[in-house]
Amino acid sequence: MEADWRKIVKNYNKPVNWKSNWQIFNSFALYIVCWFVAYAAWDISAWLTLAVAMIAQVFFGRLFIIMHDCGHGNFYRSKKARTFWGYMTGLVWFTPYWQWAKSHATHHRHSGNLDNRGIGDIWTLTVEEYSQASFSKKLMYRLYRFPLFEIFFGAFYIFFIFHRFTTKYDGKRERRSVYITNALMVIMAVGISSITSFEFFAFYQFFLLLFGGALGITFFYVQHQYEEVYWRDSKEWDYETAAMEGCSYLKLPKVLQWASGNIGFHHIHHLSHSIPNYHLEKAYGENPSFRKSKIIELKDIWSCFWLGLYDAKNKKMIKFSELKSEKFSLEAMSTKEAKLTT
Repeated sequence: MEADWRKIVKNYNKPVNWKSNWQIFNSFALYIVCWFVAYAAWDISAWLTLAVAMIAQVFFGRLFIIMHDCGHGNFYRSKKARTFWGYMTGLVWFTPYWQWAKSHATHHRHSGNLDNRGIGDIWTLTVEEYSQASFSKKLMYRLYRFPLFEIFFGAFYIFFIFHRFTTKYDGKRERRSVYITNALMVIMAVGISSITSFEFFAFYQFFLLLFGGALGITFFYVQHQYEEVYWRDSKEWDYETAAMEGCSYLKLPKVLQWASGNIGFHHIHHLSHSIPNYHLEKAYGENPSFRKSKIIELKDIWSCFWLGLYDAKNKKMIKFSELKSEKFSLEAMSTKEAKLTT
């Protein structure tokens, strides 16, 4: 970058309490309204309740972004305020605040580094690693990278199963957040079910999380998985380049941009996670140096999902079909050369 990005981001990295408060109010208020509407719809049709769960994503997704910003320490200056709202927004997403925050911080520190994969990111193998993998590992990887499986089973696994347990990477604070969140989930389930019914609570909460998780995985995926994406080993890896070339700008319609808390400006967010979500668009608009990253639009999303392997030699993501074509071409050339020599 021509300008020193560290100086630039200082203009945007200060949280504004009234903006944070307003975002919490309008997101939670509309989220709660949707619960009442969903319950009213339940008496008419489960399908109608399902439709409400889909519409509610406009507000539900913003609650995840609030937790996300609290985890980065940029939503409030007060750590107590960040922790409280991080737990509250994490609760509605069935996500232990501190466990998630630590995992996500690891993702930020090592994004684009081939030697530091596996925590908080999308499972990505290089062409060489895949070629040398066992049959069972290849099969598992192909299933994992199948778009619909990755989106919907991934959402189910992360929010309903994975976050219910502690991991070997968790410290005391992270383990405590898992226990507290699980306990609060039970209290929330009992409370809402006693007013409505358990069947309604389970149905609506399940699809709320399934749809929300699927959207979240989709957005996260295309912000880090596209043809020209940046992956390097530790010796070549550079933080600034990883942010600007390893993260896309997901250009969304205004409604989706609002619903996703400006997370589409992902390259700026990775460059400086201290910028609150409500300042990202301004940072993008006022600085030409921030407008040079890869732009992904809605029409590009599906094609990104078919990129399954990183070709370290040519420094790009490729499809599995390209690997087969390349292998076939190499084998054909070897056979031709062998015939010529004989």
